[in-house]
Amino acid sequence: MESKSANPGKPGLFLASGSTARLGLLRDAGLDVTACPVGIDEAVLRDRMRAEGEAHGAIALALANAKALGFFRNHAFMSADFVIAADQILECDGVGFDKPETPLEARHHLMQLRGRTHHLQTALVLYRNGEKLWEHLATPALTMRRFSDAFLDYYLDAEGDALLSCVGAYRLEGMGVQLFETIEGDHDAILGLPRLDLLAILRDYGVVQK
Repeated sequence: MESKSANPGKPGLFLASGSTARLGLLRDAGLDVTACPVGIDEAVLRDRMRAEGEAHGAIALALANAKALGFFRNHAFMSADFVIAADQILECDGVGFDKPETPLEARHHLMQLRGRTHHLQTALVLYRNGEKLWEHLATPALTMRRFSDAFLDYYLDAEGDALLSCVGAYRLEGMGVQLFETIEGDHDAILGLPRLDLLAILRDYGVVQK
């Protein structure tokens, strides 16, 4: 499906993603942004880069860049339009975690993360007319408490299949906050989109007022 600026002649702002969470963060900040999902095979790129020994932060940035470029291949746009894309990878002691595919896998992920510190490699890029203007990588650190097996059962039952859409099998904005002992870093970066850094660069390019 084609996407065009809502106001002909005025640059549009697009999110190369179908993520309702990221779209909500942007709109809550007062941005007039349109979400445009892109069809790229993330798993192929991610698995190839992992096999080549690439750092998890580099993989997250590569995926964000691939999403932005996918927008320009698949959607109509004006040369002045701006495109935002993001990606996030959970890393614990050098091991990358993807979204769990089953409740059993979600349980396994949480048992692996229990009592340990992991990092969220949160990548964000800004493009215009197919050219990258800026990229950013945030790495908040989160330490899970040594929660009991009884709490784990209760948590998994309460959250259900909603956990299958979350890397690490938790939603920090919901009940998942009960899993944690300490959290360090930008809260927005944990949610998947560091808005303060993005807003600063958008002001530089005149997308939002200084």
